[in-house]
Amino acid sequence: MTVSVRRTARPLTALALVAAAAAGCAGPGGDTTRAGASPAAPSSPAASEEGSEKDGFSASPRSSVSRPDGDDQDVSPSDRYATLPASISGRVPVFRHGPRAGAPQATDDESGKPEEKPAEEKPAEDDENREKRKKAEKSGDRGDKVVALTFDAALPAEDRERAEEEGERHDNPGLIAALRREKVPATVFMSGLWAQTYKHQARSIGRDDLFEVGNLSHSHRAFTDDCRDLPALAPGEQLADVRKGRKAIRAAGVKNLTPYFRFPGGCFDDRSRRTIAPAKVTAVAGDVVAPDAGEKDPEKVAERVLKDIRPGSVVVLRCDREKAPATEKAVRRIVPELKERGYRVVHVSEMIASAMGRD
Repeated sequence: MTVSVRRTARPLTALALVAAAAAGCAGPGGDTTRAGASPAAPSSPAASEEGSEKDGFSASPRSSVSRPDGDDQDVSPSDRYATLPASISGRVPVFRHGPRAGAPQATDDESGKPEEKPAEEKPAEDDENREKRKKAEKSGDRGDKVVALTFDAALPAEDRERAEEEGERHDNPGLIAALRREKVPATVFMSGLWAQTYKHQARSIGRDDLFEVGNLSHSHRAFTDDCRDLPALAPGEQLADVRKGRKAIRAAGVKNLTPYFRFPGGCFDDRSRRTIAPAKVTAVAGDVVAPDAGEKDPEKVAERVLKDIRPGSVVVLRCDREKAPATEKAVRRIVPELKERGYRVVHVSEMIASAMGRD
């Protein structure tokens, strides 16, 4: 059963989506704050702008708002994917999480992670209230409890060379199969090099309506000078890299390509947002970054995600069996627990459409 997202009495306007992005840097490999870079963490409202059928997990109809045209190098408005309005100051908009009616906004501490407050002791749930809660969940009365799962399918040139020499695999067909088996909608951000290297997988994902595809640039080099261990891309090359990545993803046969872009490593700043503005994309960050890079224990990954997740969360995970070997099993643990808590998994486009007050 698919349940519509419950909205507040007053729909969020474009101006309400505009908020200051904090300095810092966070990505799928960990939470790291850097001066001048903005973290993929829940430090701002749904959209951040600096300066101003198994068991209910079915793919939901997409909101008809905008769509990138076929092979144009930049995104043009059309009728399929929801996008955020561009900044009047010339920066790409950044989407962090969906609407949260009545939910307090999280703040960032110095590590770029949500500020953790001491857990409040809650009164014990009696049998009557427990039964009411279970009935509400079974009946589909889930309010605005939606979550978007996103996966980064990245392949820098260095990893591509090593994969060819040593036989490393930076795809994760088992993860994609698990999502298909449980009919879980997801948004997959591909780098151009990943789409070129795993062309058949990119095409398969990009022609399956269960998935949306976003652009992770072509080279997967950092758009800031201090993004963990990623080599930095010169500012003068960034816009071309975004366009090259989009073109490579299209060339692989992807049809469900959205106007969404994710900065490599989750690192961006004021300059990089201005630089790629001509590409007319909506940047998608996220407020729950899974610690799956290099982690072999799926329980640790799942526990962290389930601890941090809230209504409207955008979860960032990896689609890389070499660098994130526990992700598939972690997702198989996360999805049933989300269902048990009354969540519905949706595409990023549906969440953005809800934030914009569109059906």
